Amino acid sequence: MATRLLFLHLLLLIVVLAAGSRAALASTTVKDTCAKAMAGGQHEGLTPFCVSSLEAAPGSDGADARGLAAIATNLTLANYTAAVATVKALQLRGGWSPAQRAALATCRTRYIEALNVVHSAVHALATRRARDYVADMTVVADAAADCDEAFRAGTTTGKEADGGGESSPMRKVDEDAINLTNVAMLIVTSLGE
Repeated sequence: MATRLLFLHLLLLIVVLAAGSRAALASTTVKDTCAKAMAGGQHEGLTPFCVSSLEAAPGSDGADARGLAAIATNLTLANYTAAVATVKALQLRGGWSPAQRAALATCRTRYIEALNVVHSAVHALATRRARDYVADMTVVADAAADCDEAFRAGTTTGKEADGGGESSPMRKVDEDAINLTNVAMLIVTSLGE
């Protein structure tokens, strides 16, 4: 009986250690992939964002670099879908100036257009056409930048041009969208295909 209990404890210990090393290996893969993809350029500061975004995503624990590229692309798709919902909610809330309403309309249009392009990027990734993927995802990133610009252009007058005044209610959404899109593009580019 004591030997059987000892055997079960040892078996449990092995399972726990194996699971821990798998998680550590997965975390290392995410960190290595992000570090490689973000290295040597203006996006090096995105490494922590890349790691935290991918580690939080289901499936990243067993994914290789190509799988992480797919996960980052799916995160971008989910983020842009959420951005459209955010814009709709802001529009329904009301209370916006005419310039802000116009900016929200621009955001909604550009994010919806970007969603169509993300689907094209997913296909390019699946068929290993990295150049087409990057071209598509550049268009996707531009949508978020256009949203941010619509607010700056629509609400920037006099003093506000110097950084004062009202900020975009979409600023954080736009920043996350641009960052996720860049992370996905950089990972695909780092694959060297």
